[in-house]
Amino acid sequence: MLISQVFAFLILAKAAGADDEGQIVALWNGANVVLPASQVTPSAAWKANVMVFDSGRRYSDADYNKVWGVPLPDKEDRPWYAADYVLTDGEQSWREQTAPFSSDEYYMGQRSFRWIAVDRTGDLYLRRSFTIDSPIDGDLFLACGHDDAPSEFYINGVCVFSVADGWNNDERVLLTDEQKALIKFDGTENIMAVHVHQNWGGAFADCGLYEADMQLVSPLLSTLDKGEWPCAYYLLNGNDDFSAIAPNDWTGLCIDESDWAFGYGPFSNSRDQFLTTYWGSERQPLLVRRHFFIDEDEMQAIANGLVELTCSYDENPKVYLNGTLIWETNGWNDNDYAHYTLSETQKKLLHQGDNVLAVSLMAGGGGGHIDYGLFAHQPYTPANIGNPIGFNRTYPVGIYDLQGRSVGRLQMKRGVYIVNGKKLIF
Repeated sequence: MLISQVFAFLILAKAAGADDEGQIVALWNGANVVLPASQVTPSAAWKANVMVFDSGRRYSDADYNKVWGVPLPDKEDRPWYAADYVLTDGEQSWREQTAPFSSDEYYMGQRSFRWIAVDRTGDLYLRRSFTIDSPIDGDLFLACGHDDAPSEFYINGVCVFSVADGWNNDERVLLTDEQKALIKFDGTENIMAVHVHQNWGGAFADCGLYEADMQLVSPLLSTLDKGEWPCAYYLLNGNDDFSAIAPNDWTGLCIDESDWAFGYGPFSNSRDQFLTTYWGSERQPLLVRRHFFIDEDEMQAIANGLVELTCSYDENPKVYLNGTLIWETNGWNDNDYAHYTLSETQKKLLHQGDNVLAVSLMAGGGGGHIDYGLFAHQPYTPANIGNPIGFNRTYPVGIYDLQGRSVGRLQMKRGVYIVNGKKLIF
């Protein structure tokens, strides 16, 4: 590409990812126990009132997901999951039993209440009483093991999670603010009510609450969810070309990009969610370079937190940070995203000023795409969410001198540069 074409592109280029100051996210941490679940905290025994409907039948396809019974309403016509439901007795009886609730004799090393046999179909209903004596500032995860479905989970009479089909002993669901508000934190009684159905092959029912680790996540390089992203890219003739070029020839900071094309990612070979720039992935391998700038405050935030690579790929990506390989894998992951946390050694590859995150992808049959980004995680505190450290930036293709060479701000001397798609005098 001619230098004049590079300038023309940069002058017309849109800034991507502006005004993104990061967002608070809740991360699962099984050590933050509020109400223990058998799957996560097996050594903590807990009790619940249970009612079992055992069909006595071996499973057949005609019985798939068939619910065999429901507890009767109480004398005030309140349903079994209501917070103020009064346990019935007589024709249907509730019994207090100790978790875990499994078809196995032992579950996670603890003796089970075996509410049904492995080869029979039926339904379990349980009501678990609990109290919490003080407010919890962070978000809450509901641990909701269910084998099988349909299954429903209620907090103080309101359904907060349900599953129509399938099973998962280790399901975890982040409660919304409205769902968390259902819980009383003043020491008075709360009720968690659960229904789990058993089809075949083992049964399990579980519930619990865990406080989330709150993190402030900010993009160093954003992915598609913040829109298209500017980059430099290069197409090879075939996969054999990888044997003829060394990573040092194209992955580092001080690389002459005058022969590269400048455009916007993500890249794809089909009309899917990733198609911003077409890439003939069945014929030509792809190299991509993305520049990003880190200032002094951001370096401090990075040192105190985590940095995560996020990547959706097809196929065989290798990702380089400032010339060093930090992650690679084989195959593809369709529309999913892989998440990789950089080691402390890899974090030290980041430096104040200009940085480059480069990726290579091989040509292959079928689909082909790439979307990737880099995110900084800081521990959440009320102080840093009101004024998050750094990460409020635009994402130019790069900072270039008048010879079309990429430079970092720390390398800049007095002169004219292309910054954010505009000519500026420093």
